[in-house]
Amino acid sequence: MNGYELHGALELSASDEDIMTACKRLLQQQSFSTQDDIRQSLIDMGYTDVSQSTVSRLLSRMGVAKVPNAYGKKVYCLTVENEPVQVGSSIASQIEFITHNQLVVVVKTHPGGAQLVARLIDVQPHAEILGTVGGNDTVMVAPKDINRIDECEKVVKTRLGIPA
Repeated sequence: MNGYELHGALELSASDEDIMTACKRLLQQQSFSTQDDIRQSLIDMGYTDVSQSTVSRLLSRMGVAKVPNAYGKKVYCLTVENEPVQVGSSIASQIEFITHNQLVVVVKTHPGGAQLVARLIDVQPHAEILGTVGGNDTVMVAPKDINRIDECEKVVKTRLGIPA
């Protein structure tokens, strides 16, 4: 058994945690349409002994789903986890600015970061937020009440680990 085979183990070893973290990072940064593409990227990152079945088990453990992207091509995507989302500095570092125009809150991200940021805002509903729309590098957050746009902006910043 290599260091990455999970074989139904209830607890993950340190190397399993490392490869799962690397896989999550890849899925947050890129679109993959096949497990082999993910496997190859993990190999390129130095996880040389990764099989397709290992990737399959990792995706299953992470709750990854295959969903159509904006072009209709099915790609692997992280889904809602059973535990609350913990926003770390890595997400905050992807955000260029957050502002509003009295109608919507706009979150400008680095290219490719908007979908993840929108999901982090949506995953736990808040009374100030009606919903989000995420593009490639821009998220538009609709407040429930435009008269409370400042409060909505503060909630968004808090969710993303940005000082309000």
